[in-house]
Amino acid sequence: MISTWNFQLRLNREPTEDELDALYEAGLSDAGFEGSLVDVDRDASTLLDAVRSAAEQIRTVAGLRAVGLETQDAVTLSDAAQRLGRRTAESLRLLAAGKRGPGGFPRPLVDTGKVRIYSWAEIVTWLREALGEDAPVVNRDLLLADHALRLADEAERAGRSQTEAVRHLIGAC
Repeated sequence: MISTWNFQLRLNREPTEDELDALYEAGLSDAGFEGSLVDVDRDASTLLDAVRSAAEQIRTVAGLRAVGLETQDAVTLSDAAQRLGRRTAESLRLLAAGKRGPGGFPRPLVDTGKVRIYSWAEIVTWLREALGEDAPVVNRDLLLADHALRLADEAERAGRSQTEAVRHLIGAC
């Protein structure tokens, strides 16, 4: 079944006017551009297929590439509480500290000692699975696509041999 998927790709840089024309000709007529952000409405059978096809079309323009997606995944516990609307930041802090609930709350993605950043997808998945709460469902394909694009960009910036090594590594998984 074909669906229309909306997502925002980040480019490695802002395209020129000529490059915008070339992107349109490459098939990105379903996209809007603002700086280095591309808002795409793509028909495809899966979100991953939609992101892949848009990223491939971007790469047809020399020097441009998709380097990630806007996922809105990084949150503080206060952000998460606000999104949930029925839990307080303190309630989530107690769950994260293991002082309430069954334990196993997702670990922070970043912990500076003063600020902790968590994955929204991991929090809502844990709330559904560990506590049986009616938490929002997050399409993890968006996160997978973002990680893949970030990894490809990192490998490309590191050099050709690293790019090939990463391709082999992923193929072995």
